[in-house]
Amino acid sequence: MEEILKYIKTDFNGKLSIKEKRPGVYQLFLPIYHEDGDMVDLFIKQKNNNQYSLCDFGLTLQRLSYSYDIDSENKESILQKIICENNLIEEDGNICLDTKSETIYTDIMHITQAYAKIGSMRYFKREIIENLFFEMLDEFIISELQEFNPKKKVLPIPNRDDLEADYSFSPNGHPIYLFGVKDAFKARLATISCLEYRLQNLNFRGWVVNEDFERLPRKDRSRLTNTIDKQFTSLDEFKLNAKSFLEREKGH
Repeated sequence: MEEILKYIKTDFNGKLSIKEKRPGVYQLFLPIYHEDGDMVDLFIKQKNNNQYSLCDFGLTLQRLSYSYDIDSENKESILQKIICENNLIEEDGNICLDTKSETIYTDIMHITQAYAKIGSMRYFKREIIENLFFEMLDEFIISELQEFNPKKKVLPIPNRDDLEADYSFSPNGHPIYLFGVKDAFKARLATISCLEYRLQNLNFRGWVVNEDFERLPRKDRSRLTNTIDKQFTSLDEFKLNAKSFLEREKGH
């Protein structure tokens, strides 16, 4: 442990302090800060002879929780996306990065920047969080539903680009048109589109996956329910059941 602590002191030109918190665990007090000026919490512990772990023992998420709740699937997905993109590991809130003497400086800079980004989640605009719904829907369809021939941004009525369906599937020769619905506007567009498809005598089934069905205005929920063939009330429900419903369509 002494060897890597010596590397850290050298790399930061001594502009830090190190305190042993318990045997084998040291806190690094570095001149690296969150946007509000608080110092980023960082610890190092030894895993084996030449392997160490940089971690925060849950303090980054604890600090965030004072002003911002991870209380929705989308917010949790944003958090996990930051963790994944930075090649970090989360274990019960403790966000870690394996390191070694040769890479300790760059690893410290890397993980503290990630902590600062997580700490800034409360500043994210609502529309960024909401738009992640479509990104997650797209990722799931691309990775899990390829066998049903998904296509994006399809025009069931060729000369009506205002009636675009988000996706189509072809499990049985007749298309299923899927709409992602995160708000009242998209709910109305899905309703109008499917009504127009029927007026054109198209042979199809209309599906909707809602971000949150209960958040839609009552009249939009009612219109959507009366028009669409199949609704999924949330993205989680779609992920859980979409494949089985598409399998059933093969027999129709």
